[in-house]
Amino acid sequence: MDFKKISLAAVGLFAVYAIVASPAQAADLVQVLFEWISQLVKGIFDFMGDLLNQATDES
Repeated sequence: MDFKKISLAAVGLFAVYAIVASPAQAADLVQVLFEWISQLVKGIFDFMGDLLNQATDES
């Protein structure tokens, strides 16, 4: 096995252990990650929208 597969398996096992050991903290972490990802996507869409609006205003 190569290092990448072993590392991925170790991270997966740790994630399962963390969820089983403290589900409330794992849920909080998932909520924070979801909020961060949604803000990131919103920022990208806002940026792209501003670029499109700016391009149509110049025409």
